[in-house]
Amino acid sequence: MAPLLSPPHCASKLITRSDDTEEVVKERLRVCNKMSQTVEEFYRSRTKLLEFDLPGGIPESWPKLLAALNLEDHDHKKSAAA
Repeated sequence: MAPLLSPPHCASKLITRSDDTEEVVKERLRVCNKMSQTVEEFYRSRTKLLEFDLPGGIPESWPKLLAALNLEDHDHKKSAAA
């Protein structure tokens, strides 16, 4: 995939670091994923990790999230808009 170009009005302000190469970014993502996996395993082993799908936007997902967490929706509109 080709890199996304910045909007023309931003191009003159764009600063690119010398280490912003595809190889470096891939390594950063690999390290991030590895570290995240460790955190995920920690919470999973303590049965503190909850997995569920939240398709759609906040109005559709908010009630599902609250139900998954066994919480009541006391102030749906205010909380969902926050």
